[in-house]
Amino acid sequence: MLERFYTYAWVLRRARGGALGSILDDVAAHLHERGHTVRVGQSYLCVGAHFSHWLRLEGIAPTAISEETLARFENQHFSKCRCEVARGERCHVRAALGHVLAVLRARGWAAARPLPLPSAVDRVLAEFEVYLRDTRGVAAGTCENNTRYARSFLEARYGAGDVDLRQLGAEDLIGFILEQSRACAPGTAALMRGALRNFLRFAHLQGLCDGTLAAAVPKVAHWRRANLPRSLSDEQLARLLAAFDRSTATGQRDHAMVSCLASLGLRAGEVAALLLEDLDWRAGTLRVGRGKERRASFLPLPRRVGRAIVAYLRHGRPCTADRHVFVRHQLPVGQPLTSGAVTAAVGQAFVRAQLDVACKGAHVLRHTAATRMVRGGASLKEVADVLRHRSLETTMIYTKVDLSSLADVAMPWPKVRS
Repeated sequence: MLERFYTYAWVLRRARGGALGSILDDVAAHLHERGHTVRVGQSYLCVGAHFSHWLRLEGIAPTAISEETLARFENQHFSKCRCEVARGERCHVRAALGHVLAVLRARGWAAARPLPLPSAVDRVLAEFEVYLRDTRGVAAGTCENNTRYARSFLEARYGAGDVDLRQLGAEDLIGFILEQSRACAPGTAALMRGALRNFLRFAHLQGLCDGTLAAAVPKVAHWRRANLPRSLSDEQLARLLAAFDRSTATGQRDHAMVSCLASLGLRAGEVAALLLEDLDWRAGTLRVGRGKERRASFLPLPRRVGRAIVAYLRHGRPCTADRHVFVRHQLPVGQPLTSGAVTAAVGQAFVRAQLDVACKGAHVLRHTAATRMVRGGASLKEVADVLRHRSLETTMIYTKVDLSSLADVAMPWPKVRS
């Protein structure tokens, strides 16, 4: 596999002549599978060959390599090296040695990284996560958020010590929520409150605390319908869609993702989770089945969105065995995107389009899709079906954007008699 990066026979003999021997061939295969370019791969392998040469001089067998061995080579030898072999670039030493160690661990020649001992907080939260996932059946994102917010409370209260929830009082809960409401937005504080209540209910079921504690968590003032939902105008949306360079593979991918967000009202996580088999080209539908609802929903696939996806699949998507529609174009190439990557692509497009709007995240495009449907004459039930809201109460916020209908039902302003 070294032949993918080197062609000279003497270079190959020298690389395979050190203590690592044929292991460097596995390292080269590892780098090729991850999608490293030839230039970067050569630099990494050069460091690996240097490390292999040093191991032979020190009499260290590959099976005895540990993280301490790598640190010794990097900190004590490399900076003062006088070896008559290519040294490799300083900036690539740590990454190259990490790849070597990964291959050694895959062969079973190096011990896996020791896991830190779980703290008392870790143990309690592990049980809480199982309760949320298996008993409550909550979505993965909700489970992660509840666990994270509960950790904030427990670490602030107990630190690294034992967790004795019987010592908790209402004043502890009230003080934590008040502190969080001052430090973060009302919506985030409300989420923390819900997570803390869920944790205390779990703790009560486990016999860890009194059942009345959950009721002692104070509410957070949060008026969700105080303002109009933030959305983009038609002109702003056109500028945003025009901000992608569709002559590049990344531009084609990001343009297709934003088209899904703005036309179908998908969430960032739903776009990242789309699979190739979710696209039914004959029926002209798109299946969304891994969102908050955890059930399959079928949405009509607009022609403009379909064309954007087809352009990416034909001309931009890298060759990969992964079934996700949208994948990474940087290392590791071909792996699925995260919801954060989708949100980051939207934020970068806002910057390029030079749009001066209050909200520049992916969710504003979901609001934009709903607002455009309402102004186009769609009923609230139709909007709720597209957005996959469980209750029409959630969709009621969009009644405030239908100004023409609101004008028809507005009462005349009373005249003041002099």
